[in-house]
Amino acid sequence: MKVSRFRWLFGKNSEFWPTNMKTGMWAWVGHRLTGLVLVAYVFLHLSFLSTASMGEADFDSLMEVTSQPLFVAMDFLLIVVVIYHAMNGARVVLFDLGIGIRHQKLVFWIVMAIAAVLIVGGLWALWDVIFVPAGGGA
Repeated sequence: MKVSRFRWLFGKNSEFWPTNMKTGMWAWVGHRLTGLVLVAYVFLHLSFLSTASMGEADFDSLMEVTSQPLFVAMDFLLIVVVIYHAMNGARVVLFDLGIGIRHQKLVFWIVMAIAAVLIVGGLWALWDVIFVPAGGGA
């Protein structure tokens, strides 16, 4: 089977070539990727909780590790993923209800502006935990 038979799918003229993808396709790709990240997070979170509850590790020491700035920064990235996924999901629900179908690009950018405001709010809320050393202050 020749690769050239699949140029319509993977070639530069394909609708799946990154520079040829329109806003809606990027939204779809982002929604799927953030969904996969959230599924992976749920499994990791459940394994962490089962480890903590089975007595294999001291719960207080686990909480001490997870309160480190690196873990808090990763929690912030989780907030970003959740907000994007939720806001894009709300956009899809609007379309399912017949709202904004004729203005999909505009609706996408409005929803992403709201998501950006929520993300900045999340960063503002976690700023001191991530960037101020323990025991230190401004």
